[in-house]
Amino acid sequence: MLAAWVACEAADVDRGVIRLAEPSAAAETDETPAPPDPLSDARRGFDADAFDARLEGLWFQRKALEREGRAADVERQAGLIRDFVGEEGVRRLEAPAGALLLEAAAWLREGNTPKALASLALAEALDPDRPQIPMLRARVYWNGGGGVIASAGELLRAGRLTVAAGLADKTLLNQGALAALAALGGAIVVTALFLVLRYQIVVRHDVEETLVRNGHHVVAKAAGWGVLLLPFVVWIGAGWAALYGLVLTFRYAKRAEKLLVAALLLATALVVPAFRLAVGLYGLGADPTLRTTIDAAGGAFDPDRVVKLRELVEAHPDDATYRFLLAGQYKKGRYFEEAFAEYRRVLETAPSTYQARINLGNIYFLLGQYGEAISHYRRALDLQPGSVLAYYDMYLAQSDSFKLKEAADSLARARELDPAEINRLLSEGTRDGGGPKVIDATIDTEALWNEREGHGPVWQGVAGDLLNALSLAAGLGLAACGFLAVSFRSRPGAIRCQRCGRPFCAACKSGRDTHDFCSQCVHLFVLGDGLAPETKSMKLYEIERHETRSRRLRSAASAVLPGAGHLLAGRPWIGTTLVFAWMLAWFVGAPAVLAPLVRAAGMDPAIGALQAGPVPALSGFSAAAILATPLGVAVWLAAHAGARRLRGA
Repeated sequence: MLAAWVACEAADVDRGVIRLAEPSAAAETDETPAPPDPLSDARRGFDADAFDARLEGLWFQRKALEREGRAADVERQAGLIRDFVGEEGVRRLEAPAGALLLEAAAWLREGNTPKALASLALAEALDPDRPQIPMLRARVYWNGGGGVIASAGELLRAGRLTVAAGLADKTLLNQGALAALAALGGAIVVTALFLVLRYQIVVRHDVEETLVRNGHHVVAKAAGWGVLLLPFVVWIGAGWAALYGLVLTFRYAKRAEKLLVAALLLATALVVPAFRLAVGLYGLGADPTLRTTIDAAGGAFDPDRVVKLRELVEAHPDDATYRFLLAGQYKKGRYFEEAFAEYRRVLETAPSTYQARINLGNIYFLLGQYGEAISHYRRALDLQPGSVLAYYDMYLAQSDSFKLKEAADSLARARELDPAEINRLLSEGTRDGGGPKVIDATIDTEALWNEREGHGPVWQGVAGDLLNALSLAAGLGLAACGFLAVSFRSRPGAIRCQRCGRPFCAACKSGRDTHDFCSQCVHLFVLGDGLAPETKSMKLYEIERHETRSRRLRSAASAVLPGAGHLLAGRPWIGTTLVFAWMLAWFVGAPAVLAPLVRAAGMDPAIGALQAGPVPALSGFSAAAILATPLGVAVWLAAHAGARRLRGA
């Protein structure tokens, strides 16, 4: 027991309650405050090692009883484990729950349904939100005759917990960001491919006509194909061919397609910096040290986090951040003595940490010692005069100690600083007895994210990442598109006849004719002056063949890749959006399927290697696959809902 505690006990023994002495003038300037006395609702002396030892003792007693076949005693021992963990306020014990999952799987293989369910019940008590537990219980119900409805209910619960876990630990978000970038790259390549398919005839026509007019009849056709396939002839790479295709078709594209090409080139310029940023954020999120700090900053009390944070404190004794988080964990578990000691050490290491002062005040507030609480809030304001949280917590302490005028002044000052924030704090939560509750100061998780291992702000260096070959090529592509738009503004490129698909340019028909039909189709459908019977028959056959081929090509493209038919039919934004969403569903749900195609396009994001699996590796759902499946179905239905309209396009 500390000496200050002994002195305070002697001073207050006649009142029957252990309380600290009121702060004196010297105490106001003393940076080493005395620890608070715990009341009946505060817990002391949490020892993670003792907790583990006690849990191991109960665990191995249960295993011994199980080997002896004493089922009733095994159930009682399981109850003791549940009660002990509940009394300690521990919500999640991953390792014992994983061992119980393996135990339940072993009982399932032996066909012992009751014992498998008992193991799963204890596992759920130790780790209630673990998705593998209802997943394995569904198998037990199915094999043990529990019924289809019970099995389906457990499967639905497993899916919900899987998605919730993926969102909580940020793995789903990180994987989704990487998959979105990969899908964007794939959508750019696919859009370029289908724009080239849509306009390759008119591109070749212009090249051939130019060479024919200059007397190069022999090489005209070969040159047309050569310009079209130039990236593959010189083998720049499939990814670069996409940029080339976007620029090549820009002159012939419709207005909506030109806007899309410009947007895709701009997106290409940003893909590499965004991908490097996403990979960096994923790596930081996967860092166990950072993961521990982020979880401790926002998570509930967990002995496992206490152990990990203690290790980090010992490894980084001069870093106040880890000790602050350790103190916060103790406070969440209502181990106020340990929390107070750690906050005091934070102030010894970093005296300017006003957040520690606020939380020390909150400990005194929870113990009903409002004078000491107000003293610490004032010290926090000396360090950070603009702290709305310090004013808010001091307002509550002053209100509860009936210093109403001072409380009104504190609240008014907080409203002057940030009225929106004070309104949020007032509505954030209530105490058991009603009324607002004090709010702890926390470490800025974004600052944690940025400062670990010398990592700067996440956006720092993005501009430098633009200096890469792909971004520079995309920038040159944008400049080339601008040059084409200006240079050929008065000289439109060749177009295809809307009826027969034959390409023609200004030199192929009279300047008086402004219709998007070739000369024969103008005479046949516009002027109505007729054609020779044989010519008319051939033309009608050509028109039917073109319409049939176009319809079949769009149908086949849409069947393989939803959205491709829209690109071929001249609906570029809808088509690219559908292609992106379809590829996103695959990259999120089954990235290994698209890996060969992505590598062939000159990219290798290695999304599949970034997927983490549960331990132990029992059968379970993938959160990414759960979300990707409805996305894929929705994209497929949306792409084919307008199939009838596309047939007539």
